[in-house]
This record gives sequence, C-alpha cells and structure tokens, in this order.
Amino acid sequence: MKRLLRVHPLYYLALILFIAALVASTLTADTSGGVRRSASVYDEGAGGTAALRRYLVAMGASTATVQGDTFSVDASQAAVLFMLGPTEAFTQLDADAVRRYVSAGGTAVLATDAGFLDRTLLDTFDVHVAGALGPGRYGLRGIEFADPPAHEISLDRGVTLSFGPGRIPLADSAGRPIIALVPEGSGSLIVVGSVAPFLTGALGNADNGRFALALAAPAVARGRAVVFDEYHHGVHPTSDVLVLLVRTWPGRALLFAGVVGFLYLLVSGRRLGPPIPLDPRPPRSSLEYVRGFAGLVRRSGHGEIARRRLRRELRAGLARQLGLDPDTPFEQTIAEIATADRERAARARALDDAVGRPLNDEALLRTVREIGRLTGAEREAS
Repeated sequence: MKRLLRVHPLYYLALILFIAALVASTLTADTSGGVRRSASVYDEGAGGTAALRRYLVAMGASTATVQGDTFSVDASQAAVLFMLGPTEAFTQLDADAVRRYVSAGGTAVLATDAGFLDRTLLDTFDVHVAGALGPGRYGLRGIEFADPPAHEISLDRGVTLSFGPGRIPLADSAGRPIIALVPEGSGSLIVVGSVAPFLTGALGNADNGRFALALAAPAVARGRAVVFDEYHHGVHPTSDVLVLLVRTWPGRALLFAGVVGFLYLLVSGRRLGPPIPLDPRPPRSSLEYVRGFAGLVRRSGHGEIARRRLRRELRAGLARQLGLDPDTPFEQTIAEIATADRERAARARALDDAVGRPLNDEALLRTVREIGRLTGAEREAS
C-alpha cells in the first residue's frame, strides 16, 4: 500500500507568504532602466525629488516634510501637499486625514506609478487605475497649468485612470485620462498617473519643471508651505522601540510570523531546545536509607518491626556459630550453648527477652551492640 506524504501546514503558510511577496515585488518593480525611484526629497539621486524641493525654494516657496509617528497635515500651514510615489501603504486613517486636509482648503497632489500602495486613498476619492501607460510626451490642459505655462509632460511609464462623476481630466493618452482633478470641499486632490515628472532625472524634460511649479503655485501665492509626504516613504523617527514592528509591513509580517510560530509550538506542545533534566542529586549512602527507615518506624510507633528483625538475627547467628540450621528452635540452641558456657547462654536469653518488649532508642542501640558482640557480627565486620 502506497504511503501518502504529509506536508506540514507551516510549509503552506510559507508558500502563501512567498507568493504574496512575489506579487508585491512585481507590482512595484522598477522598469526605468535601473534607476531607483524613491521619489523622496532626501534622495539626491536621479530617482529622488531633492532637486524638486530646491527648485521650489528657489522660486520662492517654503518647504517642509510630513514624518513621524502619525500622518497628519494642517491646511492652515500647508497650502500644497505632495505625495509622490509612496513606498508604504495608505491606511484608511491616512486617507481620511488627506480628505480632511483637502476639505479644509488644501491642495493634495498624489503621483503614483502603480496605484497599489495608495489604492485606499484613490478609492476614498473615487479614482481608480485603469491600465498601464507607456513612455512619451503628453499634452496638458486646464487653467491650473497657465502660470507658469506648461503644455506637455514627459513620462517614461505610468498608469491611466478612471473616475466617478465630478472628476475633471487634465491630461490624457488616446482618450484615457492620466491626470485627474478631484474637487473636495474648498480644496482639491490632483492625481498624476506617473511619478516621472517630479524626479530629478526627468525634471528638465519637456515642461516637467513648470508642471510641478504650477501644482505648487497655490502655496507660493498664499505664502504658505509646500509639504512633502515622507511618512509614506518610511520616515518614522520616534522614541517607540516597537514602531518598526507595528507600523511597517515588514515588521508586521515578522510579528505575524512570530505569533504564528508561538501558537504552533503552544498547540503542538513542542519544546524550545533540548530537554532540561531534573535537579541532579548526589547518590545517597546506605546509612541515609537506614536512618530514613528508622525515622519512619519511630514516627509510625511500630518498633516491633525492628525488634523482630533483631530477634531473628540473634537466633540465626547463634545457630550458625554452633553449626546448626538457622531455623533451629531457640530453646534447643540455648541448650547447646549452655553445655559449654552457661553465662553466654544466659546473656543470649536476656537479649532475646529484651527485644521481645518495647525499648527506647538508647536501650535499642545498646541491645544491637550486645547482639553484635554475642553473635560475632562486629568481629566479622572488622
């Protein structure tokens, strides 16, 4: 009969986690010719936005970053919020914070290459990813890009968008929107289907620089700051030592794996490491056993157990000295002893009578010594 191979459930869990990680890496893969696209203002490389920040400062705008324990933006201080290529997922709380900021009069700009990590935010504003976008130059339209004038942007890759009623397309590719304006309260959200126009390596292509400056124009006009979202680039400086575990996806995955492993060990009853032996104790001497047994006999009040043992040893020892059977009646043994030594026979009878009645500890020990001398047990031991 063929034996079926059983696969441990943890192997299935590991396979599921591997597939999820593979899908996530595929959706967020970089196809920009090997240039890493962090879109962070702290990245001085071609895939960062440090040059964009310096450019806006040179044009008269003040800049700041959003980072720390929580994600929040104050519309009274920040006129424009740039959320460029987030590398951490938006939660519903983050999406609600953006909606409150926009409703209070702020302008939020979201640039995404895949719409994966920011899907919650897009769904909140009824904007969705419709398909992939290839490289090329794409025309702009709308009053938002009139000052400074920007006519087209250059992209290497991105996505097209679809959205619900009330949303305004600001650029398209073959009739498919790639930039959408979402009015909300007294502010608006602008969704750009590519991070490319804001990156250092592409800021000088076509009208990319003027396009970014046009989006930041409300902050320059109102004398308020342009804020860059670094919170969703993983910048969480905090004194909480557990922040990496509870606020980042790798940390949450590690915490989940630890909890699952602990529950598995708890349910299966497996130990962690080799078994721990019981407390080792040195071997006991025979004297300890004798003393222990004597103590039990004394506490139980059954001293006759020891006296019967002593009586048997006395009678058997005397019989062996005479060459008799140890089971020989005691009276016969005494008679044999008396024929040669009456005094020894009297001592033997006295000892036999003594162990036949209750004795205190001192008398019992003295009787034991006398039995040993009489039977020759002490001489044999020596």
